[in-house]
Amino acid sequence: MCLDKDPQRRYSSALALAEDLERWLKHEPIRARRTGIFTRGRKWVRRNPAIAALIASLAAVICWNIWESELISRPATKSVAVLPFENLSPDPDNAYFANGIQDEILTRLAKIADLKVISRTSTQHYQSKPRNLREIAKQLGVANILEGTVQKAADEVLVNVQLVNARTDSHLWADSYDRKLTDIFAVESEVAKAVADQLQAKLTGQEEQAIAAKPTDNPEAYDAYLRGRAFAGGSPWDKSTVERTIQSYQEAVKLDPTFALAWARLSSAQSGSYWLGLDPSPARLAAAKDAADRALALDPDLPETRLALGYYRYWGQRDFTGGLAEFQQAEKGLPNNVDITDAIALVQRRLGHWEEAIDEFRRVVELDPRNTMAYISLAVTYESLRRFPEALATLDRVLAWEPTNELALGEKASVFWATGDLQAVEPLLANPGTEPLIPGGSTMPVRGAQSLFQRRYAAAIEIFSTAVAAAKPDNPNIDAKLFLGLSQQRAGDVAAARATYQSAVLDIQRELKKVAPDSYQAAGTHAALGLAYAGLGEAASA
Repeated sequence: MCLDKDPQRRYSSALALAEDLERWLKHEPIRARRTGIFTRGRKWVRRNPAIAALIASLAAVICWNIWESELISRPATKSVAVLPFENLSPDPDNAYFANGIQDEILTRLAKIADLKVISRTSTQHYQSKPRNLREIAKQLGVANILEGTVQKAADEVLVNVQLVNARTDSHLWADSYDRKLTDIFAVESEVAKAVADQLQAKLTGQEEQAIAAKPTDNPEAYDAYLRGRAFAGGSPWDKSTVERTIQSYQEAVKLDPTFALAWARLSSAQSGSYWLGLDPSPARLAAAKDAADRALALDPDLPETRLALGYYRYWGQRDFTGGLAEFQQAEKGLPNNVDITDAIALVQRRLGHWEEAIDEFRRVVELDPRNTMAYISLAVTYESLRRFPEALATLDRVLAWEPTNELALGEKASVFWATGDLQAVEPLLANPGTEPLIPGGSTMPVRGAQSLFQRRYAAAIEIFSTAVAAAKPDNPNIDAKLFLGLSQQRAGDVAAARATYQSAVLDIQRELKKVAPDSYQAAGTHAALGLAYAGLGEAASA
């Protein structure tokens, strides 16, 4: 109290202090006020910042686990997962149509803010008509499951759907729709509206209009669009799949030039192809802009239009602030769309808005609970902030259902390395049939880096040499080659290390010719080139 920085909390005079000392000696109550718990807490935190940070991290992990366990054990009543619809058509090639109907119903439901709707990325892990709905609902964190079948023949389509409360295994609603293909939009809208009614979700007037919208009057254009949606569900890194996605959307807009939704999807696919380096040409970027402009002219209020503009500005122009504004506008019309939420999270992280990014990534995990990369993105963000307990807890959620996931194991090893705990990495390498991979380098073995960090250079050289040799000539494993050079250098084999680094320089220079000059791939490739020059001792070039 005598030295308190706040004058109001100090003794007003030496006499007041003397009087309290006399009372204390007589075992009488003193008049000075005891420092409050919050004041004492602040002082303790200032004196013990490291311990306080650890306690805060542990508390965050506990809160995360409690929140997640509550989400799983007591899912929201107004929550639903739309499982893949079974294709009952005589032609098995019509599976794309059944998948498309499921996806469009899911998309319409995702426009209702009062609902929680699980992403297709997670629901596609399950087959049509699974046996244990209760377990699936628990894994997805929902109370209700929508199942369905689709049978398409000529211009006729039969859709059967049922809504099940997975906790009680009771059927809430079921219906059949025997319609012409030209009436398929009405079926999608009616199903979405019926599900919302059964779950007692409140719809705004704008949401009612959105789920009832008819994007095109041309059945052939819609069929091509559904093919594009089916291809879009594949890997974004597979060039042939992405090209087929783009071609399907191009066919759709050729058949119906007023199909705004198809123009928007076409633009998003083209921007993605450019960003990932599948086609980094100026022509591809120009095509993405043209498609986005056409969607904007046809329907500026369509959420997918805003999403396409966001991708173009984010991926095409590196305009992160502009992209974020478009994504946030799109989110107003698609509040349950995990692609939008993920894009917002990534941009917020690029802008250095870490807490906002974490909030969005956690929302992604909630809407897409079986998407491994969603958890890894969240864990990497925690690791970047040195919030290691939260990063580990996030990765353990993935490993709970997929114990041998190579990327999750690799990211967990990365977290342990960041803490300096090499011993904790060893159990991750205990399964000889599993090879954990370092995130960001999909063919970078954790075993090699662990051996290097443990100064077991001979073992590291063997592992990285194998990884380098396994790479295809047109796709060299540059990361492994750089680690090989470092291992050889540490082992004292200067000549071998120099040869490895020189080989890496040639590989990297060839790779630079394949990527767009201002792309993120170019940035990473230049960084690798700097490391190779550093290994050669060429400081100026590095």
